[in-house]
Amino acid sequence: MISLEPVIMKKASFIVSAIFFFVFHLQARSQSLPEILDTLQKITDDTTLIRGLNQTVFHFHDPELAIDTLLVALNIMKEAGDKDGQADIYASIAEIYNFQNRYQLALENNKKSTILYRESGNKSGLAYQLVNLAVIQRQMGNLGDAMTNLVESLQISRQINDTTSMVESLLALGFTYMYVEKWEDALKVQQDAFDIYEKRGDSLGIARVYNDMGATNMKAGKLDVALKQHQAALAIRLKSTDYYYTYASYIYIGDIYYHLGLYPESITNYKAAIPFAKLAGDKIGIIKTHIYLGTSYFNLQEYHKALKQFLEALELSYEVEDRTGEAQASLNIAKIYLAWEKPREALSWLQKAEKAAPRSDFLFLENIYESIAESYRKLGDYRNAYTNLLLFNQVKDSMIVAQNLDKVTTLINRLEFENLQALQKESNIKELQIKQAEINRQKIVRNFSLFGMFVILVLAVIFFIRFTEKKKLNSKLNSVLSDLKSTQTQLIHAEKMASLGELTAGIAHEIHNPLNFVLNFSELNTDLIRELKEAIEEDNLDDAKAMLEDIVDNEQKIVLHGKRADSIIRGMLHHSRTGSGKKELTNINALADEYIRMVYHGFLAKDKTFHADFHIELDKNIPKINVLPQEIGRVLLNLINNAFYAVDEKAKDTEFEYIPLVTVKTSLINGTARISVADNGNGIPDDILPKIFQPFFTTKPSGEGTGLGLSLSFDIITKGHSGELQVNTKEGEGTEFIISLPV
Repeated sequence: MISLEPVIMKKASFIVSAIFFFVFHLQARSQSLPEILDTLQKITDDTTLIRGLNQTVFHFHDPELAIDTLLVALNIMKEAGDKDGQADIYASIAEIYNFQNRYQLALENNKKSTILYRESGNKSGLAYQLVNLAVIQRQMGNLGDAMTNLVESLQISRQINDTTSMVESLLALGFTYMYVEKWEDALKVQQDAFDIYEKRGDSLGIARVYNDMGATNMKAGKLDVALKQHQAALAIRLKSTDYYYTYASYIYIGDIYYHLGLYPESITNYKAAIPFAKLAGDKIGIIKTHIYLGTSYFNLQEYHKALKQFLEALELSYEVEDRTGEAQASLNIAKIYLAWEKPREALSWLQKAEKAAPRSDFLFLENIYESIAESYRKLGDYRNAYTNLLLFNQVKDSMIVAQNLDKVTTLINRLEFENLQALQKESNIKELQIKQAEINRQKIVRNFSLFGMFVILVLAVIFFIRFTEKKKLNSKLNSVLSDLKSTQTQLIHAEKMASLGELTAGIAHEIHNPLNFVLNFSELNTDLIRELKEAIEEDNLDDAKAMLEDIVDNEQKIVLHGKRADSIIRGMLHHSRTGSGKKELTNINALADEYIRMVYHGFLAKDKTFHADFHIELDKNIPKINVLPQEIGRVLLNLINNAFYAVDEKAKDTEFEYIPLVTVKTSLINGTARISVADNGNGIPDDILPKIFQPFFTTKPSGEGTGLGLSLSFDIITKGHSGELQVNTKEGEGTEFIISLPV
């Protein structure tokens, strides 16, 4: 730990502000170490301070040593009894922890800083620190406490007319409103901040608010409005030396043009951003910008220009060890080779992308596995193509789960936020009521009315009790939210591996028979050819002719069963891939026939003791209907899998003679195609029947089911295909699920 000589309180206070501001903020702006020290020399010639700051600057590459230095200054502050100085140091430590994404430690130090500012009566410091505290709470997902602290900060700032803290509170409130998708509220507080900056004549502050407003309107889908606001911010920033934010404005504008499909305009702005990213020293930003440029060129089908950008991004990613940038660049390079019909080269780059890709980014992994499957398909390697399509479907399901959970979280956050807003509003109303009651009380005192004083006191107690109860309820809600987020992570991980391999075993088992025929007839022909040679040598032409006919016959059977195996693989590849996501005319009968066979053979492959029968009744009058075959296949897979599971469970438990049976029927009734999946299992009890389509509800033992299958199936049929999914069941006799699809 670095030691500093004791100094008077004023110089100790200088240590805190100088250490944190010059070391942390100026270094973050890419100012060199000699430049930082030159700046300090202009402020003071105190050798003790300069020696301490020198050591701090040169050790700042190790944040723990930087914190140690601040703790030395903290001891000086404590000895001097300077609470504001202690609060400054705790705030500095909190910002270092926040910079490292160590939010809990940042939160603890921020709270200590806030308490000390309250004790010292430093309202300006308290208002600013409440904003920092709220930002960390928002990053941790605690929007309720974040809002409470921001409202208090804003109230204090207005009381002391501190416009600096006021705009920080308003803009932080704007981002909090954005988190819960309350766009109008966000824009209102951002406009308040804009008015303050405008009165102060602060052009960079105005640019900052334009940027925040643009971000809000982008998320709200108002791209034209957002574009004008980001262009206004850019016009101001180009006159300054604030290189990072100038770069950011160009990126925002490029993104908007990209989403509008105006790729030449997006390219112009992305190119303009790169020099400013270099001036700001933001290498990660440069990598991202090259990828944005490459994607724009790709959409214009200018593949050589796109490839150059992706290769530059890749080279810089290697240099700074940016694994995410490496994965994105590799995937995009692979897409270029796929566009050039070079699947082998594409596959090489896709394997690099998969290796570097973050495992939590489901959308990115989905893109990789889909491209890998496409590469294998073009190479004629259907086995690996099918395996990667299964991985693609698995990741897609996990992504759907994650998206649904995110929606739930957003709704709960919004509910919590609105609850706190209502609580705050009610609190303000009660404050006005209490003030009015106080005026009335004074009048009553003047009139010597003791009874009136008693009534007001009772009302105040009632108001206080109700307010306290609502605060307790809000605290419980925060606890529930924390538990929900923890559960979300576990559920996504469980679902991620839930269905991989369900069809793999089935298809392997299904193609076993035709492959056996191919092998057997090939061996037979080998023997016949050897005997044919012997007959020819013995000049036995009659036997030779008979053997040749047998060989031809066997070859035809080899071709027949080979085509059967190929048909199975092609069929499953067709029904498993997602492709463009567009509906296509599909043979429902063929789909039902293939999936029941695959699931049946999958059960046989997993459990050698499994014994059940299945029956298929297909209505040949059903025409091809316009559906997403891969999605309908997923529904059939789930329903048939559940049916075989039900009859297998009943077979294991029953002591009576029982023949497990699963029946799949198709029919055409009044212009509606119906697919029925029925079993003679135990049926569904009446008390759980209303819950079966709820997400995460399952009757299977832990580890055997996530409870998402029927929920997702219901959404696919009703929302994706405007159909119906109904269930008929009788406890002890069996269950029937009926899919109805409009023809």
